[in-house]
Parts: sequence; C-alpha cells; structure tokens
Amino acid sequence: PGLMQAANEGVKLADPDGTHQKSVGIRVELPFEQDVNAFVTQAFEHKTFFTRLHHFVLVSDAFIVTPGGVGTVLETLMVWQLLQVRHLRDTPLILAGAHFCDGLLDWTRATMLRPDMPLVNPEDLTIPQVLPDAPAIIAAVREHHAKWAARQG
Repeated sequence: PGLMQAANEGVKLADPDGTHQKSVGIRVELPFEQDVNAFVTQAFEHKTFFTRLHHFVLVSDAFIVTPGGVGTVLETLMVWQLLQVRHLRDTPLILAGAHFCDGLLDWTRATMLRPDMPLVNPEDLTIPQVLPDAPAIIAAVREHHAKWAARQG
C-alpha cells in the first residue's frame, strides 16, 4: 500500500463508523494506475491532471507534501505559487521531512534570491514549512485549525 492508502486508512481508524469524517480520493485516469483503495468513502475521477489539481486545491484546508515524483513536485510548486500570489490564503503548505525537499529549497534560495536578479521576495521562501515528522505536522495542523476556528466564532 502507498502513502495515499495509508492516509485513507488513518481516517477510517480515527472514525471507524464514518460519522464524523470522510476519506476523499481525487484521482486522474491513468491506464497503469490501480483502482481506488478500499478506505476511500468518496471518489472523484478526472481525465486531466489540471482538473484534478484544481479540485484538490479547492477542497483542501492544508497541504502536506510527502516524498513523491514529478507530479508531487509540480503540485507542490503550484500550491506554493497560489499562496505566493494570494490566490490561496492562510493555508498551510507543509513539507514532511527535510530531506525530500532540501535540494529544491536550496536551489530556490540560491537561484531566485540572487542579488543581481531577484525573482521572488524573501518572505515567499517562508511559505512552505518544513516539519520533521508526523507529531510536528499534526501539531501544526491543529494549531492552524484552532486559529481558524477562533476567527470563525
């Protein structure tokens, strides 16, 4: 089982009868992909990566990035850009574990903050939070949710 199945299974373990939480799967149709895993309670199928990412962005309250391939990097950079230009606001972008994105973050600092040709503002590089492990990530999401709830009430 992959990371997505593990996340879906975690939702099921936290709410066995499914009365408080649902586990959503947002997929793109690929000929070599497996079927929706058994722990998904609501599945959406998309024909393109673009519509899948748009759907994903619209329904997410936080973005937690775990190691992945080119698609993961593409989606991470797209979310980062949406936060940078404030098309998304007050939504955590959390990079799980420092090692997966170290090179990307180093490259961004070295290349995009060059004094002779700055391409981003220094504060743009503070958008993604690098957190070392699940307890730190859970704490950050809970803290963000508490601040959001306080503003709502």
